[in-house]
Amino acid sequence: MAIRFDIIRDGRDYWATADNGPRFYIGRRVSYEGRVGLYNIFPGSPLQKLDYDPKNYASQFGFWVQFINPTAGCEGRNFLTLNSYDRAGYTFGFGQFAAHVPDGDFVRWFRALLARPEAADYFADLSLVNGRIHGAAGPLETAGSTAALMAYFNPAPDKLDDAELWAAARLIHWTANNRPARLAQIAQMIESFRGYMGRADRRGLIDGQRAAACCVIADLLHHGRGGRNVWSSVSRALASNDPFEALIAIGSTQWAERKATLRRLILADPQMQARRWSASAGDFA
Repeated sequence: MAIRFDIIRDGRDYWATADNGPRFYIGRRVSYEGRVGLYNIFPGSPLQKLDYDPKNYASQFGFWVQFINPTAGCEGRNFLTLNSYDRAGYTFGFGQFAAHVPDGDFVRWFRALLARPEAADYFADLSLVNGRIHGAAGPLETAGSTAALMAYFNPAPDKLDDAELWAAARLIHWTANNRPARLAQIAQMIESFRGYMGRADRRGLIDGQRAAACCVIADLLHHGRGGRNVWSSVSRALASNDPFEALIAIGSTQWAERKATLRRLILADPQMQARRWSASAGDFA
């Protein structure tokens, strides 16, 4: 039976209950460049602290949980992170999966959730048909567009509406109360980062490179701060006297805080220096 969610407003803050249970925090209303939506990671936020910690998942995923950790630290780390006020329409999770990218990390992660047995408790109106997310009126995403999926989660970008709040409540409650839902985020993050390494490897750039340098490349691709010329920037950095620092430097000064966080977390993990990418194995050795 589908879980009943009720929304509670308290000024700019929104909470929810599930089947009349204890209330839990969803997020705060915010305006940004003509858009209106939710966010829930800010100083003093009452959001449940449910942070990604790689040591809790190493037995299942190996070194990859360490490899994604610096980017997780840059993205807020909380499995319940949400924002719906920027051009992505909806982002969720400790890796900030974004709904605006066809066949992107949000879409693939949400497909994995809808394949789970408890999906009908949370999103009874959605299903998977031939591997695609469908609503009552048909497909919500294709290889070329996620416009319908974005509209499902965030129907009106210039206001905060009920559908947006209910979607937030369902995603947060599901993730907070179901370990497999959190594992789905980790699995998708690793899949995405493996994909980034594959793209770099096919360009002949990373065979023998330390995981530290590879992690910066992955974060550049995940975050998008390298722009359209990211691969030429990466090639130049790898050919420099200090590839790691040159890679960290890519991107405008507006990302200085992110780059500093990324650098600190990579340097804090000795495995990032010990492990190297092996093109023949397609993995770190």
